[in-house]
Amino acid sequence: MPPRNRRQSAARREASIRKHLPKAREYWSKWPAYLAEGDLCQAGEKGWGAVAQLAKAVASHRGWFHSSHEAIRSAIRQIADESDTPADIRRALMHAEMLHGNFYEINLDQIDTGLALEDARGLLEVLWRQLPGEFTGGIPFDEWASANGDS
Repeated sequence: MPPRNRRQSAARREASIRKHLPKAREYWSKWPAYLAEGDLCQAGEKGWGAVAQLAKAVASHRGWFHSSHEAIRSAIRQIADESDTPADIRRALMHAEMLHGNFYEINLDQIDTGLALEDARGLLEVLWRQLPGEFTGGIPFDEWASANGDS
């Protein structure tokens, strides 16, 4: 099912994007420490949180609803279907959702969590490329994610 459109002014969409980007960066920066400590629940949840926040930024940019897990999934699936590698993006989404589920079920081990986080990074890179340069500064995702700041 395609994402539902959301009527918002350009200013509100921009404010939403600028709200979600720093949260995505914050969450993504925290998972390595949790993984190193063996806290797989928090490591995975931070990975999922980064995906969700960046997906919300992209959905805001596109004028899509993003206020539920299903809306986030729908947005990412739409992006996948528009891409040259839909299966890879959908697979990365499934792994990101596994990270989120692990917060509740604690069924992934260290290796599986690390592999799922690698796929989440790939998904984040795809989402990052969906945003215009005014938000990305034209830099690669990894460079942005490792920088300090609010943009």
